[in-house]
Amino acid sequence: MNSTNLPPARPTNPVARALHSAAAAVAAPGLLVLVLVLSAALAACAGPPNPGLRAPRAEPVAVAAGVDWAETSFAGADGLPLYAQSWRPSASEPRGVLVIHHGLVDHSARYQALAERFVAAGYAVWALDMRGHGRSAGARVAIDSADDLLGDLDALFALVRASEPGLPMFLYGHSVGGLVSALYAIEHQPALAGLVLVAPAIAFDAPPIQAAGLGVVAALSPDAAVLETPHRDFTHDPELLAEIAQDPLIWQPSGAARTARTVLDGAARVWATPERLRVPLLVVHGTGDARTAPAGSRELVARAGSTDKTLRLHQGVLHDVLRAPDGVGDSVAGDLVAWIDAHASDDAPAAALNTPTISDDRPLSGDRRGEALSVELDLRGELARGDGDGRGLSGGLRVRVGRGRATALGLGYFGGLDVRGGYLGGGIYELDAHLVGLAARSRAGAVLAVTGGVGIGGVRGAGATQVPVEIMAELPAGPVRLLARAGLGWRLSGAEFAGDAAGLADQASALIGVRLGRDTGYWADLSAGAGPYLAATYRDLGGAEYVGLALGLDLWGGN
Repeated sequence: MNSTNLPPARPTNPVARALHSAAAAVAAPGLLVLVLVLSAALAACAGPPNPGLRAPRAEPVAVAAGVDWAETSFAGADGLPLYAQSWRPSASEPRGVLVIHHGLVDHSARYQALAERFVAAGYAVWALDMRGHGRSAGARVAIDSADDLLGDLDALFALVRASEPGLPMFLYGHSVGGLVSALYAIEHQPALAGLVLVAPAIAFDAPPIQAAGLGVVAALSPDAAVLETPHRDFTHDPELLAEIAQDPLIWQPSGAARTARTVLDGAARVWATPERLRVPLLVVHGTGDARTAPAGSRELVARAGSTDKTLRLHQGVLHDVLRAPDGVGDSVAGDLVAWIDAHASDDAPAAALNTPTISDDRPLSGDRRGEALSVELDLRGELARGDGDGRGLSGGLRVRVGRGRATALGLGYFGGLDVRGGYLGGGIYELDAHLVGLAARSRAGAVLAVTGGVGIGGVRGAGATQVPVEIMAELPAGPVRLLARAGLGWRLSGAEFAGDAAGLADQASALIGVRLGRDTGYWADLSAGAGPYLAATYRDLGGAEYVGLALGLDLWGGN
């Protein structure tokens, strides 16, 4: 096998320190401006470095007796030089091929022990370094789209099939490699004898709105360093953690926002059609995994279209299942060999796996929690109607929280907080706490809610306490989300208005608008969306009427 040594690309400077999370960017109206400024500054910074293809190695790799090792390079989906290596039996022809796809901040050399174990069982093993990882070219841990990764896997499969013709093919993916492998089997429908997913990154135990927030940050600044690389909570083994931290082929800083967006987009595509996963399937996950959610693995096995599917859960094991201490990792490797042996030929005996499965109905990290969260930031301009005098400009923050499972007509708690400050013929401030409320939420993301509580505020220096009540409705409609609200307020103390609002209350308000951006379905019936919104507003302060226009940012997530 020939090695290709291409000249390295000119290195670039790493990204400056960036937003730690999207959620931290929506705490107050003024932070909308801060997000834009920081994102513009980050976008102007150079992205993570691209060291180019680092091959061939200076020295051959030491391998176990009976193993032939080779390395090569090949062109990825867009011509990017990628690195791969193979391990084959030296004294016999292989009876099958295992292709390994590692996860984020990892590389193929860390799978040598597993490869040698499969070679001893009679298989050839191939593994690539994912773009932006290990010895492959590409900006470090910066991946633009899942399609790039699928195209890279297509190119590797073409290379492997040309080198190992006629042999049954198995695909193994860990973490993000598991996500890519699952998506590859669903969308490209390769001829596989079996698919093994270990801690696949198809679901996460995180608030739904984080998916929307990461999408906003990635759109504003693709290279913002928001993706924490999975060193912490990777394994219980301190020696392995030290090895990872000192590995020159593992990128230690945080990953780019575009990579986080790629992972979330890929997960959404997996859950769009999991029934198309029809190949023999083995999914392995540790119940202590804090990086990817084992509940997602359980749900994938339940929803996959394959009639041959197995879930193996390992109590308390963290993200790196294969290298779990106390003999667990060795037992997992034995399970993998046994399962692939059982699928390598039609007359092979059924796999006798070493580890007992965990009850399918026990609670797992990532189980669906009935919740919803929306955050809005806006700027609003208002003009007095009729003979009124006055104009104003204000900024607002709106937060709503829902509890209770979304169903065909799921009822549950709904409440939140409204904050607004600015100028309307004088200084204006409002702080309304909607402490009580009831909402009906659908699985599609529609919401109909009534909320109320207590608030304080003042217009033109007239402060008061009040009781606010609001009726709101939101509905996803293709590429947009429709917004409608109507509110009333009754003053408990403070200066009174000259008249009533709509003959019903001391003040009234309404909003009708549209948010651009499609809600995306992720794991466990979770949907999230984000985008700019434009709305027409109305306000009646004791007979003084104002109409306005609001421009803002809306983030929503729920299940």
